[in-house]
Amino acid sequence: MARPIRDLDVPLTDLRRDMRRLVARQRVAASAERLQLLLAHPETATVPASDGEQAEQRHWLYDADADATTPAFPYPTAQEA
Repeated sequence: MARPIRDLDVPLTDLRRDMRRLVARQRVAASAERLQLLLAHPETATVPASDGEQAEQRHWLYDADADATTPAFPYPTAQEA
């Protein structure tokens, strides 16, 4: 004879606890995998950005290129703020 469905009910607090544990285990596993990758290939952690990537990253916050056609982000002056 099959068990009634009510026997399979689980309190919501138990589900939340189990989900938090699952997410924590997944984060630990992902961190451990990343650490193993860095230990096996340390050169991947120190690969410098290309010249184009560096220029783009500088432009995100401030236009550091002297010959740029896009103006720098207009930060407010002390009087405007």
